[in-house]
Amino acid sequence: MSARAGSEPVLSADLLARALCKRDLTSQLTLDLAGLNRLYAAFSKNVPNDNIQKRIWLAGDRTTPLPGGDPIKFFDNWIAHGSGGTCFPANGALYALLRAIGFDARRISGSVLMEGIEQGGNHGSVLVRLDGIDYLVDAQLAAFRALPLLPGQSTSTGNGIHDISAVPVAEGFDVQWYPGSNRQRPLVMRPELEMGPVDHGYFLAQYALSASPYRKRSPFNEALFIARHFRKSILVVSRHNKIEVSSDNVATRSEITAEERARILIEELGISEYAVNAIPPDENPQS
Repeated sequence: MSARAGSEPVLSADLLARALCKRDLTSQLTLDLAGLNRLYAAFSKNVPNDNIQKRIWLAGDRTTPLPGGDPIKFFDNWIAHGSGGTCFPANGALYALLRAIGFDARRISGSVLMEGIEQGGNHGSVLVRLDGIDYLVDAQLAAFRALPLLPGQSTSTGNGIHDISAVPVAEGFDVQWYPGSNRQRPLVMRPELEMGPVDHGYFLAQYALSASPYRKRSPFNEALFIARHFRKSILVVSRHNKIEVSSDNVATRSEITAEERARILIEELGISEYAVNAIPPDENPQS
């Protein structure tokens, strides 16, 4: 269950304890950079970036809100079924967790600069302020370490295959990372810092907009996608492909059958059999 402060979801003590326990964070977290990195690393490692709950919802009657937008329901799904979410639900949950522990966190809007995807608030992320410095902690990027945003300076998490970097531009920063099997050309997310903090309602509205059949604001609506970052590897399942990124940054792609996909989701990615069986067939299989 949850309590609410205005329209803001608040994690109950019980749910907070269960969420931390599942990440093996049973000892006290310090409210400093070491504590932030410890929490963010555990989130990066244990919570997948996936569209499982979204795909199930899109194939249904769509009479209920998109699943996972409420952080309480996000964590309930993750604890029960191992599923995570796309940027708005995952970062909304990470924000709620950080605030519940005591970090000075805030939600922000951003745009992933991807060809064919409508920009302007198509991505939600999280900043944490420590000693006057803003650190980006993004659930979808799963960088294991917080990225400092220092005006006019290039920064990096320096974490091998999970590395993300910030490059100063006129608008603020371009955050660069290498998703999935793309290990040569980075994707760019531009935080819209001029907007300032955004609230829970903004995240919900943008998440709902991402599922609109009349707008092209998300690449995660038509087919299964899941990525999980481990300490020394990344495992991605996209449609009927399995992509493994090794510690030396080599991506290996292989085609898999429906049966192999189900086994990988359950045995290697930790998704419940119930959730796997509920995933609808991919759309536009020839695209």
